[in-house]
Amino acid sequence: MSSYVRNKDKNQILEEMYTTAKPGSVVHEQQKMAIMVRCTEDLEKAISKLNLRITALDTILTLATVVGSIATALMAYKTFFP
Repeated sequence: MSSYVRNKDKNQILEEMYTTAKPGSVVHEQQKMAIMVRCTEDLEKAISKLNLRITALDTILTLATVVGSIATALMAYKTFFP
């Protein structure tokens, strides 16, 4: 990995991009690709967190549905078989 992108976050690379290399040069392209990779990694982390939250919400909704179904079944049983 190039020293232009090693151990730097995307904001640091972006700031240096305008002073380090001319557009179209190898260094400039490496910096662009490094920013894309860093953004992709950030998206992956965000989607992973969202996935955990959605799974938790699905679990809660499933439990609520089961409780509601049981309550409805008990009320129906009491209504038809007093």
